Amino acid sequence: MSENIRVLIADDEPGMRLILRRIIERAEGYELVGEAEDGLKLMELFDSLHPQVVFLDVDMPGLSGVACANRIQDADPACVLIFATAHEQYRADAFEVYAFDYLVKPFKVERVLQTLSNLRERRLNPPAPVTVPAPSAAPRPTLGRMMLHTGEGIRIINMEDILLVQR
Repeated sequence: MSENIRVLIADDEPGMRLILRRIIERAEGYELVGEAEDGLKLMELFDSLHPQVVFLDVDMPGLSGVACANRIQDADPACVLIFATAHEQYRADAFEVYAFDYLVKPFKVERVLQTLSNLRERRLNPPAPVTVPAPSAAPRPTLGRMMLHTGEGIRIINMEDILLVQR
């Protein structure tokens, strides 16, 4: 039997945290490891608990959900982000940080359970890895440079130095 997927919830509304807590308790293969009422507490708990999934609201005191999501992705790109919010207008921002799902309040319990089921299925049956052919001995043409936005600022890298791009 595989280990439960560790979940952290962040929402400034106690009622919403209760709803999400109850849903996670019903979902097979998940374990709630913590709850945060604001963005600062979320980051503190994230650093200490190392969850695999984070449910987060967009509009929270301290740090917004999108700001937290950016920090989480910088710290652990494998962490799955699921937004649960009343603010539909931030959907694009959420998917820029590779959110797994974006639930708009009020949402149906079945919708959240389906998201968790899809996530669990993806973890149990990951897509096949992509094989990369070995580099040839022939010289490669210069491809140019790329600008990357990181947590520390902007970096310019040569395209020929890229071996693998991964989320």
